[in-house]
Amino acid sequence: GYPGIMASASIRPPSMAASLLPILCVLALCSSACAFMPSSPSASFVGRNTLLRGTTPKNAMRVSRSAHATPALRMQFGLGGLFGGGGGKQEAPEDSGLVPDIFAETFEPKTDLRVKYPTWVKSAVDLKSVASFGGTPTRGAGEIQCGQTVTPTQAQDKPVLGWEAEAGAYYTVVMTDPDAPSRAEPKLREYIHWVRVNIPGDNLPCDGQDGGDDLKEYVGAGPPAGTGEHRYFFLVFKQPDGKMEFDAQERIPFVNTGRPKFSTSKFVEEYELGQPVAWTYFKSSYDNYVPELVALLKGEIKE
Repeated sequence: GYPGIMASASIRPPSMAASLLPILCVLALCSSACAFMPSSPSASFVGRNTLLRGTTPKNAMRVSRSAHATPALRMQFGLGGLFGGGGGKQEAPEDSGLVPDIFAETFEPKTDLRVKYPTWVKSAVDLKSVASFGGTPTRGAGEIQCGQTVTPTQAQDKPVLGWEAEAGAYYTVVMTDPDAPSRAEPKLREYIHWVRVNIPGDNLPCDGQDGGDDLKEYVGAGPPAGTGEHRYFFLVFKQPDGKMEFDAQERIPFVNTGRPKFSTSKFVEEYELGQPVAWTYFKSSYDNYVPELVALLKGEIKE
């Protein structure tokens, strides 16, 4: 006949103790697991990409600078949501013109350089119109890719930089335009936009709160009208002897004086910085922020 039915008919109901056994096992497991949890209700585990209570994503970058720090070599990318999950395209130094326009010989970078401009910036003031006030929010560039086009309006504020660094090492960042006043006739090559020195490798990102020093204050992209597209290179150098002293005459505030005809290769040679460990660049052409930038550099208007 049907053995299954016959077998089930002869099964006795389970006892109360047997039916409670699975429940007791689960409770025992939960109890032993709780022994490994923090004893204080306020205690929490902190991972390298975990936001601390009361922090914003940007402040969370500083987690790595506290007792929860992980090695700087791994800390920059993705921490606190500042950068995306991976780097974008990269070009050879020769393809971008970095070699030979700035360096005579090619080199092999050791890591990717990530550059992020603000997501929102203020619009430019039309200096020819008394009805123009500017300052309204407009879309920024955010994190840029190698060779991307960025407007002067989007590059008006200092970006945040990240790269794989060595704990205990110090770095120099250079931002320069070899296309001054134009790529076709670069008789003012280079125009130096930014030099930040003594950046601690274990205190990144490079964001103005990293402990470094602006040897030459940041000036955004400002290609003159009619000069076509300019290239703006970011270069990172590992300083050979840790924290260094730089000539006071190298220091330039937010003015135009002393910026044209700069030579990155001579600067690198003088301070024995060697080859760049990381680099990237963007391209930019004139927009209506450039006259405002020129006026700011001359002191004719204030921010």
